[in-house]
Amino acid sequence: MAASCSKQNDLLPDPVQQEETLRTGQKASLATSYTITFEGIGRGYMADTTSYGDNAYSTWGGTQIAPYVHTPSNLKFAVKGAGGGTPVDYWNGGFLVSDWNYKANIPGKTGDWWYSYLNQCSVYSGTSGAKNGGYGGSNNFAVMFGYVDAYNSSYATRPRLDFTSGSGVVEGMYVCLSSYTYGVIMNGNTFGSTGVATPLKDVANGSGYLRLLAYGFNGSTPTNGGNPITIYLARYSNHLPVVAPLTSWTYFNLSALGTVTRVEFNIQGNDSGTYGLNTPAYVCMDNVKVTL
Repeated sequence: MAASCSKQNDLLPDPVQQEETLRTGQKASLATSYTITFEGIGRGYMADTTSYGDNAYSTWGGTQIAPYVHTPSNLKFAVKGAGGGTPVDYWNGGFLVSDWNYKANIPGKTGDWWYSYLNQCSVYSGTSGAKNGGYGGSNNFAVMFGYVDAYNSSYATRPRLDFTSGSGVVEGMYVCLSSYTYGVIMNGNTFGSTGVATPLKDVANGSGYLRLLAYGFNGSTPTNGGNPITIYLARYSNHLPVVAPLTSWTYFNLSALGTVTRVEFNIQGNDSGTYGLNTPAYVCMDNVKVTL
């Protein structure tokens, strides 16, 4: 009988453990998640002039693009230096919100226009020109540009998402190639490793790749042991795709970075030359999930 009672008692929760479980459960219930879709925001936060994004440069004569800060998560998407009162230039890196999705030349445009910097704010998704290229056929998404490598490390910085106050977990996001990046991956350009238009599948003896890396920081302290989370945007072996170029919105799980005050991104590839990466360093993102 005693043995039987003892066995039953083993099935009861330990009072201390039960209290800790309740506390943990209460903390979990206080966490709130937000999905940043970029829909319904003002045009002043967007590349609203052309698919080049004229209003993201200091030469633009009108009102420049403003940083987009999601409410209430306080996660900021901005061109580097935007919001400080000084004119900015998107070629210095950062994020802007867009709804362009040209995947082919439009009337009046010829040659490689659709996969050139003149169409750098387009995502390669949806029906070309219909402005439905966001995740799930939505209108809006963000476009990230920028990278750091051995060539530009003395002056360039990695694009970053910052919490303007507090901290949180950037759980993940959907990513897709820009039209510019996809077109150069498939067709190459004259800046390629051979000096001619070389598709990524033919780079490095048929082993070309392009990948996106994300690093977490809580204040000045790296998270995840300083290790990045990586997703391949395209990868080839023996001229065949191991990871086909991401033209469908694909989830990029960043939860392992933990609680952060900022996330820094980098783009790496092996089609590089005298002046660094030849493949355009653009990637689009949408439905960014944040937990506070």
